[in-house]
Amino acid sequence: QLHKYDVLCGRGSGPNERAGNINFRDLVATRKNEYLAINTRDHKNKNRIAREIIEAVRSRGGRFLKRACVDFGDGDDTEAYELADETTVLEKAKQALRQNRTGRAELFLASTA
Repeated sequence: QLHKYDVLCGRGSGPNERAGNINFRDLVATRKNEYLAINTRDHKNKNRIAREIIEAVRSRGGRFLKRACVDFGDGDDTEAYELADETTVLEKAKQALRQNRTGRAELFLASTA
């Protein structure tokens, strides 16, 4: 069963409209400028920020889930969700932090000028 703060990994409007995904994007937005200001080769600090966002979701009871089709042998696949692996979760957080980076980086640079 899905919970309020669960984040669904996947594309499309379905996952994006969930409260957990909206909350996740809000958390990402609070850290995006900090992430984009870090040197591109400083993977340690970029990973730290992504992990802190992941921990914030989990501290609220949220989970990172991906779709899994379950076959009960009746010919119909039932849609279900399973926990996403840590690599997938970390990449989702980092991708969200990078998303639309050109516009965000320009805004950041303009605000520091």
